[in-house]
Amino acid sequence: MQNLETISGLPLKLDGTSLVFEGGLPVVEPDVRHLEDFKKVLAPNSTLRGPEDAYFMYRDIGWDKDKELFRRYNYRYDITVIQAGVVGRELVKTVGHYHPPVPGSDITFPEVYEVVSGRAHYICQKVEGNKVLEMFVVEALPGQKVVIPPGYGHITINPENEPLVMSNVTAGGFKSIYAPLEDAGGAAFYELEDFSWEKNAKYEIAGDPQWARANEVPDFGLTEAVPLYVAITQNPEKFDYLVNPKSYAETFAGAIKLTGSLLG
Repeated sequence: MQNLETISGLPLKLDGTSLVFEGGLPVVEPDVRHLEDFKKVLAPNSTLRGPEDAYFMYRDIGWDKDKELFRRYNYRYDITVIQAGVVGRELVKTVGHYHPPVPGSDITFPEVYEVVSGRAHYICQKVEGNKVLEMFVVEALPGQKVVIPPGYGHITINPENEPLVMSNVTAGGFKSIYAPLEDAGGAAFYELEDFSWEKNAKYEIAGDPQWARANEVPDFGLTEAVPLYVAITQNPEKFDYLVNPKSYAETFAGAIKLTGSLLG
């Protein structure tokens, strides 16, 4: 079994694709995304092949005292385990989603991810109808955090031959929106099993998609040295941007560092 405690800050191990909860940490049973769930978001001419259980979402993980803290601030901490391999013609990915706007606002909820084990590619895209206004892909390694700014739909890809374990924190209580990506057949680009990128013809794309790097954002409480879970529990007020994103537009703008064209 693989020990995940150093990066996650919690007494967790990985047994295959299952989390093992140790030290009295309350056990959480995962929600599972199955192969059937990918039918609407695969690259064209794909057969429905891949692991029957593609990824496992452990929602609302934490010590009981910390869960009380999270509820007070309206945060939710999750961990997801994504299988290695392929789904259809692509590397295994999540089905992807958008977030709704904060009530009384036109600004959508953001999210923060942290790679605990493996390597991740996070597709982020801002769209207007079928027109992609901006798209970038963030590559992240263990300990690195990735901010999904307001307004961006996102998909996570596992480009390695081992499971990807990642944590995330969002505001609690909202429901993710899946229909736009289902209607469009996935994101604007697919990462195929040979690691090339294929454009989704259902989108009109303005400009070149970009690579981006995972970036420390101390103003958001995000550094590689401190596990995401520890950062939230030690300084919960630092994560106010999760529930009040409108007040942090300047910091969001600096949270992503583009590094060059996705297509070379």
